[in-house]
Amino acid sequence: MGVLTKAEAEEALAQIGREVFYVYLLYRPDGTPFYVGKGRGRRIFHHEREALGLGRTHKLNTIRAVTRAGATIGYRIHQVFEREAECLGHEIELIRTFGRHDLGTGPLTNLTDGGEGTSGLSEETLRRIDAALHGPDAPGERGIANRFFLRLCEEVSSVPVRPLATTLLAHSAPHRGPRKPSKRMVAALAASAIANRVLIEPRAVIPRKLVVEDAPMVIENGVASDLLRAGLAQLIGAANPGDESFLLSSVGYEAILTFLDQATLLSAGVLLPHL
Repeated sequence: MGVLTKAEAEEALAQIGREVFYVYLLYRPDGTPFYVGKGRGRRIFHHEREALGLGRTHKLNTIRAVTRAGATIGYRIHQVFEREAECLGHEIELIRTFGRHDLGTGPLTNLTDGGEGTSGLSEETLRRIDAALHGPDAPGERGIANRFFLRLCEEVSSVPVRPLATTLLAHSAPHRGPRKPSKRMVAALAASAIANRVLIEPRAVIPRKLVVEDAPMVIENGVASDLLRAGLAQLIGAANPGDESFLLSSVGYEAILTFLDQATLLSAGVLLPHL
């Protein structure tokens, strides 16, 4: 079968019945496949329902981007099988053929090689997720903060994400002197967005406080003042400095895309893909 509309896919499913297994693909409006899956019944449609929730994955963000653009997803039932084992094998073959975005081999948002469900994350995907969300284990909260931040931004003399328990916080205010956007500033915002599962887009509300490996962290005073002065965000004040948030500006959004690795942000589920 070729690429189908949702109505056409509904008709195709009615013809093949609910008891057989099938491998399917989801397509962007431009005809590029972005996901390979397997199942039976109405499994092919479940991802759109997932995208209505709060989950942040590259697959779900792609669906959201298509919907926001006023476009529709394409569906393809690639092959039908009586036996599940054959279905799983074909899924693996298709994922290998089209290639995975997180591995740099193709357009698919799949995070596994297929054939085993969500438990089979590859070492490369585990590394990316670990780098984007937590960084490697390290003793002490300062070590956790350092390694977490340095995965996003290595070229810094000091890490602006600090353990909350040992940081003397002041209320944020724009620095008095001129400031230009820097990688350190945008990485501080992105680090909080990743930890707090905030989608990075203009007018996103990014908390000053974040939690990494169960350790409360905070964006320190200096970089908070710098990023406000540079126009990357507006302050959403609070009685407690740790409860402040930053309203990301269009300048801040573009700076994040310019300074940081977009593949890391996509894999972390905090950036919508471009269609």
